[in-house]
Amino acid sequence: MCSLSVRRLNHDKSKMGSQIATSATSDELPKPKDLWHHLSKGTQARAMSNIKQFYKYFAIPGIGQLAGGLPNDHYFPFDTLEARVAQPDRWEPTPNKPVEPPPELSNLSITRESDHSHLYIPKDSKAVDRVRKIDLASALQYGQAQGYPPLYNFLLEFTKKNSMTQVPYAGGPDIALTVGSTDGFSKCLQALNNEWIEGRDDLKDKEGLLCEEFAYMSAIGTARPRGMNIAPVKIDDQGMLAYGKGALEDVLENWDTSKGKRPHLMYTVT
Repeated sequence: MCSLSVRRLNHDKSKMGSQIATSATSDELPKPKDLWHHLSKGTQARAMSNIKQFYKYFAIPGIGQLAGGLPNDHYFPFDTLEARVAQPDRWEPTPNKPVEPPPELSNLSITRESDHSHLYIPKDSKAVDRVRKIDLASALQYGQAQGYPPLYNFLLEFTKKNSMTQVPYAGGPDIALTVGSTDGFSKCLQALNNEWIEGRDDLKDKEGLLCEEFAYMSAIGTARPRGMNIAPVKIDDQGMLAYGKGALEDVLENWDTSKGKRPHLMYTVT
């Protein structure tokens, strides 16, 4: 990392992805790299639930099951879910000029009755396909850790088509549903960072986190209690600097290993 400019690296990745997308099919792409050695000890010790491996059979009509502690959906205290939903064109988009002040409220389009549509979600849609089964009986029920199937599949397809179209590995991208960015970041730290506690653990085992000198405070606040060395890196308007005083190369080459390991994690917003 410290031998390459961050901007050049991003450019090369984008170029590489474009070449792969035009010259190879998904079947011809290499398998994702095995990053097992970067996982925390707690993550490596995890094992699949013996009960959850049977969940795939529960979707078969007429199958009765006593595992998982799933409540009877007939006792859910909701019969339907209804709402008035704003249409996408309710407001006209403003120019993408963040340095300019926001428009006055009086400049926004006036809401009309036609700006809304009626949303109705039944108790049980009777749909067989779990991806299309949008109802309260399934949405309010326990399910796979992967998340609610219709929502998960919609977001996965959206990601493949819009956000990550040039993943150079077979199978393309995958996603994880969370309740927010801090929750997702916390899960990443649990998966990739070994918690370090002063007075219990050796200082040489203390792990680090590279981040921009101006970073989201909740993310840093999540990392600190895990005993991580927070290593800020200088930035400009395009992100982390590769070279110079306080830049990525300088931070890594001059890392004091007596105070902990060189970081293998980087948190970046830009």
